[in-house]
Amino acid sequence: MSKSYRKVVALLFTCVMASGLLMAQSDLGTISGYVKDPSGAVVPNAQVTISNRTGIQRRATTNESGFYAVTNLPPAFYTVTVEAPGFQKYQSTENKLDPSAHLNVDAALQVGTTTQTVEVKALAAQLQTESAAVQKNVTRQQIDALELNGRNPIYMAQLVPGVRGGTLASLNFGMTLGPGNINGQRNQMSLITYDGA
Repeated sequence: MSKSYRKVVALLFTCVMASGLLMAQSDLGTISGYVKDPSGAVVPNAQVTISNRTGIQRRATTNESGFYAVTNLPPAFYTVTVEAPGFQKYQSTENKLDPSAHLNVDAALQVGTTTQTVEVKALAAQLQTESAAVQKNVTRQQIDALELNGRNPIYMAQLVPGVRGGTLASLNFGMTLGPGNINGQRNQMSLITYDGA
């Protein structure tokens, strides 16, 4: 009886320890930035509203450094509105938040009344300066247009600049590992997600 009891305790202990090593995955992202006046000084206590077309609306207030951050946002196109007393209302539209991404939207307020609005449309992709992470979403049309050897979608990673595949003999990686290496890092350091999760 004592041997089976020890086995159960050892198994339970192993499961508890292994659960601490597991990392949760999420497709939720973050929008943050700084709010400044025309001279470049930060604007504390500005009201920031982030919303999208599906009805999600989150509010934040800038801290004493003029910084705001809104977390746990699903991927979508967002409108960022900033209001502060003595300044025109600032609005930035069509800000694309990708799955698990961090989007930086800084606001430069203009002096004026709150009835005036300065609208900015985010057309060009913004340079990501907060993180060294590189990510790219592949659309369904791109997948359909490509011929994939063995119908493994991971092979498409070799089409991205910075990805170095191995020889044909080494193209036997699974669905959790990528090709040879990405931007010089080890294969185990790459994270591959499916539909953002």
